[in-house]
Amino acid sequence: MKGKLRSIGSASTRQKSAVAALNARTRSGAAENVAPPLALTHPGKVLDIESGLTKQALADYYTAVAERMLPHIAYRPVSLVRCPDGTKKSCFFQKHATDSLPASFERVDIRDKKTGELQPYITLSTKEALAALAQIGVLEIHPWGSCNTSLETPDRIVFDLDPDTTIAWRQLADTALEIRKRLLNAGLRSFLKTTGGKGLHVVAPILPEHDWQVVKSFAHNVVVEMEKDAPSLYLTTMSKAARKDKIFLDYLRNERGATAVAPYSPRARPGVTVSLPLSWKELESDVAPRFTVAGFAGWKARLRRDPWKEMLTLRQRLS
Repeated sequence: MKGKLRSIGSASTRQKSAVAALNARTRSGAAENVAPPLALTHPGKVLDIESGLTKQALADYYTAVAERMLPHIAYRPVSLVRCPDGTKKSCFFQKHATDSLPASFERVDIRDKKTGELQPYITLSTKEALAALAQIGVLEIHPWGSCNTSLETPDRIVFDLDPDTTIAWRQLADTALEIRKRLLNAGLRSFLKTTGGKGLHVVAPILPEHDWQVVKSFAHNVVVEMEKDAPSLYLTTMSKAARKDKIFLDYLRNERGATAVAPYSPRARPGVTVSLPLSWKELESDVAPRFTVAGFAGWKARLRRDPWKEMLTLRQRLS
């Protein structure tokens, strides 16, 4: 099933070629590093008391990371976490497109499986749209695991490693390495990022050839085998009560309509951390990595050595 793309402002209907062009510009470094001017209201408004992050600083951050983030979110349905009054106040998820959203946003019509009705979902494809997220107080971006042109066939597998507070960083890092090894045994290379919280994401890109149930079943089988091998450390059910001293191996990001936080996305929590791609070598460190929007100047150089670069061109099949 293909989603029907419509525009809140202007939109391209040639999504596949546009994604390819976007990826090519990112790899070559040919894209401009400046988004169109954005008229922010109250640019000095503080969105996070702990870090002092303002709307203007958030817009500047989105512009700075656009070339790295857009290839992983463009032309996909996205859910947004909006915190118009900052991290200390109420935040809310928004996935449906409305006319009140910035004109640079686009929408894709997706048929609801239960009602059969078409519903307008938000989709983003430009630097202008990314910068406009700051205007409406967006502190998190969560894309689907499939593109607008192939909604029913995901092109990535996501493993969300969610540790109990008692779990040491070394145990979590070794768990990510174990998933990587098992995926390699299945013929799949994978990529790593922080969640911006206490966990890690392991992501394997795949050709969009299988439906959601097939991909979910594969991910489920991987984590169930890990749980069988180390039941005292791993858990594959969502029971909060059973998570003590364990790592929850969440495979449920691989369902239709489920999302995972985007690489380079801020997180809506005090300090406004960032979900950031890592190289596998970085798991050798004994200290858990932590990145923030306010600390961007200190890790900006990482944008030049993108550990997820090969994900954009890697073609591998889930067999």
